[in-house]
Amino acid sequence: MEAFNVQGDGSLCDISYSPFINEILQMWNKEAAINFVRNNAHAHATGYCARAVTAAIEHGGVSLHHDNAKNMGKYLVLAGFREVYGNPIKGDVAIIQPYTGGNTAGHMAIFDGHYWWSDFKQEHGVYPGPGYRKNQPSYKLYRHN
Repeated sequence: MEAFNVQGDGSLCDISYSPFINEILQMWNKEAAINFVRNNAHAHATGYCARAVTAAIEHGGVSLHHDNAKNMGKYLVLAGFREVYGNPIKGDVAIIQPYTGGNTAGHMAIFDGHYWWSDFKQEHGVYPGPGYRKNQPSYKLYRHN
């Protein structure tokens, strides 16, 4: 794919596809994503966390490949998110790995600055249910700038 940009002097420069072009072309609106997930949340878990959070992210302007929650980290990175450490901020996405005896798909949630949301509002932090809270499987946070 070839793409060109007009520079200030009127000349063209080649901006052929690179990993950074995908990030530039996809404008991330975390407020739209968070509003979408809040407005479409169920009262309780439905088992479709990745579908709900992926739809919210797409509503926020970033296209994603669809997969099980545990596999979504690599697709977030390809879409311009990066792995981060420390306390979450509004718009961060958590990818939680499965635990023995739990849902083999893992879990995915987005943070609104106060609560984690997936297919429902998570009242007890990043881990969505008692099995997750007891087993505390590993998770990673992703942020789009």
